[in-house]
Amino acid sequence: MENGSATWLTVIHASELLSAVGLDLWAKTYPAGPPLRDAAHLRLLADFEARLHPSIKCQREWPIPNDRDRRAIDLLLTKLPMRIGVEAETVINDLQALQRDINLKQRDTELNGVILLVRGSRRNRELLRAADALRRDFPIPTRSLLASLAHGHVPSGNGIVIL
Repeated sequence: MENGSATWLTVIHASELLSAVGLDLWAKTYPAGPPLRDAAHLRLLADFEARLHPSIKCQREWPIPNDRDRRAIDLLLTKLPMRIGVEAETVINDLQALQRDINLKQRDTELNGVILLVRGSRRNRELLRAADALRRDFPIPTRSLLASLAHGHVPSGNGIVIL
């Protein structure tokens, strides 16, 4: 079994053999594929950062103070008169959960504003068009936000950036 020559051995048979000697079969799985799981997320953040004025500094994965869940803001914009958090989503699956998560993070931090950064896929755009409550909480459109940040200015409120 150890050198792989027991091709007849199935998981069920191994469990039965181990059980006969008083042992339980225990297995652990590991993800296959590339080791970097959040490559698309990191590219989205890099695309956004490239559009910022050089005076704006960024801190990725900024931890929420005194948070036992170990939550973090994806990107913290500093060197502005205010601290702005950026939450990045490559694929939106649950609008209510997303809005709740962002609202809780903003409540639990001392951020002055939040930007929702979304990958510009057809599906994401359709979901955002249908999300009235989300647009109320994030009223500033992409062009206005990007124009402010490109000039090193503080956005006038929360908004959504679609890239």
